[in-house]
Amino acid sequence: MAELKIPGVSQQIRLVAGLRWMLFKNSLRNIKGRLEAVSSAILWLMMSGLVFGGGIFFGIATYYLVQNNHWAWLAGLLWIVFVFWQIYPIFAASAGAQFDFANLLRFPLRFSSFFILSLVYGLFDPGAVSSIVWLFAMWIGLTLARPALFLWGLFVLVSFAALNLFFSRMVFAWVEKWLARRRTREVLGLIFILGMLSVQLITPAVQHFRNNHTHFRDDWVIRLLPVANVLPAGVAGTALQSALKGAFAPAAYSLLFVLLYAGAFLWLLRIRLAAQFHGENLSEARAPSPVAPVRGAQSVRVRPAAASISGAAGLRIPGLSRAASAIVEKEVRYMFRNPIMLLNLVIPIFLVAVLIMTPRSSPHNRPDFFQRLPQMIFPIVTAYVLLFQVNWVYNAFAFEGSGIQFLILAPVRFRDILVGKNVFIGMVSVFEAFLTLAAVSLIFAPPPLIIVAASFAGLLYGTLANFALGNILSVCYPRRLEFGAMRQKRQAGITVAVALVMQAVLIGIGAIVFTVTRHLNRPALAIVIFLILSVVTFTAYRISLSHIDRIALDHRETLSAELCRQE
Repeated sequence: MAELKIPGVSQQIRLVAGLRWMLFKNSLRNIKGRLEAVSSAILWLMMSGLVFGGGIFFGIATYYLVQNNHWAWLAGLLWIVFVFWQIYPIFAASAGAQFDFANLLRFPLRFSSFFILSLVYGLFDPGAVSSIVWLFAMWIGLTLARPALFLWGLFVLVSFAALNLFFSRMVFAWVEKWLARRRTREVLGLIFILGMLSVQLITPAVQHFRNNHTHFRDDWVIRLLPVANVLPAGVAGTALQSALKGAFAPAAYSLLFVLLYAGAFLWLLRIRLAAQFHGENLSEARAPSPVAPVRGAQSVRVRPAAASISGAAGLRIPGLSRAASAIVEKEVRYMFRNPIMLLNLVIPIFLVAVLIMTPRSSPHNRPDFFQRLPQMIFPIVTAYVLLFQVNWVYNAFAFEGSGIQFLILAPVRFRDILVGKNVFIGMVSVFEAFLTLAAVSLIFAPPPLIIVAASFAGLLYGTLANFALGNILSVCYPRRLEFGAMRQKRQAGITVAVALVMQAVLIGIGAIVFTVTRHLNRPALAIVIFLILSVVTFTAYRISLSHIDRIALDHRETLSAELCRQE
């Protein structure tokens, strides 16, 4: 009997690359796959401006700093690269690769192949690609300014890039283990988002504190440099700075620390990947426990939302069918279990706080926009409510998961299901708008009643437009999402592209209406225009609802396949 020969590492990697290429080519055989490819290409083209524009900036900045002996600021450029490489994937998951390399564990891969594929997966992340281009531009600028540091700069920057890659993959792997339980994901996710919101207040707070305290010192950044210099980006910057001074012994010492950092991150990453490779399964299921036998008949408790669909008592909203009312009740109950949704209700208050802490006018500068036009604060903050709707309207079934099967099999129309979801989002949007109005009135001043009415009319027109298009995209291009999970499938590329364009158009039209009516000194005219636009978008919404049952029937396999798929 012939002995089975396992392919080598390089051959296994080539096989996986060929598999991915064949899957991509096969996906182009239908219109959905072609639209996905085109929309993804558009998103990458949009990002290319950041990549190459940032590369030009980093190259010129490096050349200028080296030529003018401002070597200490090279570490600042490296800090920008380091932070961007680690933070960008969190905010741009929709533009990232959708292939989950952990699925390769189904095949008889060698551990070395699995380990290399993990690194390659992280290397082709958009944030990593951008950062590598920026580091390459820094090397070009350094080489042009100091040709003698051609090899040294290359070695330092390549080591720094490897450090970033190992660190990002290590953090991803360990955080995924820590967030294996849903409750932990919810709590830490809430803390993380609050932290990100708090970061937005740093600059306004510093400016506000500086304007109100004449003894405030501007050298607080300089005081933090000794701490920053012992961290990865600071150590790499010190390696370049010492080499520029001609002190190669300290430069080599700093480079050694860069390599030690990279080695430590690589070791920690290997521990997690080895655990996955040997069969570790991160599950939310609790350990089995003995169940005491219960005597007598058992009563079955029916949840109100489900009971209302089956005909039992439940929430009834005037003007809505029983099924739509049940969906509204379900969404309300789920909202109180979802900290992210609750947090979105108070984000506009953070935005108002940022605006109020922005430096006001002084005798040496012109008054800012909000001081000259305070009545426009509420319309601008209200525009955020439309942006809030994107994640919930354009992928309405994202968190249904395998529960979509019950909606498909239930004797209810998809029209009623989406109407219930739309009514819920509309209620949340109105509540958020009133919350924003209260914050603006307390922090700034109550806006004129005409501006308030025009803002709500604009919100109505924009919300109906989002519903008309979002319902169709939710059915045709659904994507399953798990709240708080680190490894997510990305949103459909066509959905992201259309949603971004739609919000730009809606907010742009609103800005034009407010600008024109203010120029004509007829603010009440904005109400009339937005109401006319609302009639148009409501007509489009009714038309989309009249066809949504047929569309859902044609895409029921897509809904089941995408939302029930386990990654």
